[in-house]
Amino acid sequence: MKLAAYFCRLSPFWFGMAVLTMLVILVGIGVATWQLFENPKVIQGHLEAAKPYLFGWRIFLLGALITLWPHLMAWFGQHFNWNSEKLNFVLSWRWRAALWLLVVEVGLIQGVIGTFLRYLFQD
Repeated sequence: MKLAAYFCRLSPFWFGMAVLTMLVILVGIGVATWQLFENPKVIQGHLEAAKPYLFGWRIFLLGALITLWPHLMAWFGQHFNWNSEKLNFVLSWRWRAALWLLVVEVGLIQGVIGTFLRYLFQD
């Protein structure tokens, strides 16, 4: 009961961080358990089969970030009493954040940078 009372006093940001931390811990436990009971080759096959769905999920989250950014930042501004200058500054970062997430997706996750470097240093 005391733990529930503690979580009720948390700000929405820290509550979200606590939930995210718990989610990461649970996913880590799930992955560790999965590796105990499955052959690594089977796990690799499952991950290869899930690649298109994971890509779709990341693109959905990127689109949701782009779409919901103004509303989310307005809520943060109202909740944390930001002035209009700070709110306009944060709103101007919408496309920069989206572009960097897209660069990370294409460059690192899809392997474009690794493939480029492999061909660049190939004998």
